[in-house]
Amino acid sequence: MAHHSSLASSTKNSTDLNLVSIHEFAEHTQDVSNIIARRAFEIFEDRGHVHGSDREDWFLAESELLMPVKFHVSESGEQLTARAEASGFKREEIKVSLEPRRLSVRAKAESHGNHQSRKYAHSFEHTQLMFRVIDLPCQVDLSKAKATFNGDTLEVLMPKATPAKSVRVETTPSLSAENESATRSDDGTDAAGSTGANEPIVHTRAASSRG
Repeated sequence: MAHHSSLASSTKNSTDLNLVSIHEFAEHTQDVSNIIARRAFEIFEDRGHVHGSDREDWFLAESELLMPVKFHVSESGEQLTARAEASGFKREEIKVSLEPRRLSVRAKAESHGNHQSRKYAHSFEHTQLMFRVIDLPCQVDLSKAKATFNGDTLEVLMPKATPAKSVRVETTPSLSAENESATRSDDGTDAAGSTGANEPIVHTRAASSRG
């Protein structure tokens, strides 16, 4: 009961976010990549179509479009908590995906800030992007995870996965072993007259009664 009350207080005045599947998140990731690629091409054009600086163009495009968002992941008891300041985004613009040991966050928004200090004026000047992939220190329970957003802070609560219980397997004697023990007599000989499994079996013929 105390756990539910603390959870409610931590998410008060916040809005729940629906976790998206890995496949859906991959589509959003491709969208981010396409936006950065188009901006990198604009930089290439601004330089007079001079080749040889593709990597520099891409990194410059990323620095202009991607917001530097820091995530803090804390561990307490049976839960992991990830928090990040994500002001400037709306609830519907944030996509969160969770794997057993990985948290992925992506957001795209139309910014209304002043970007006059930027070196290049471009068609994506008012676009804000956020993209982070975080490896988790332990495996989490996807069915119990919860993401909330209060307009400034994104919070993802991730209960740890319950370790799988070991199952004790008992072996029973095989049927052939049971049959073998059943055919042994008290003196150690079996039905065929052999005294051991490794001893040769000798077949004898009864002597004829004729003289």
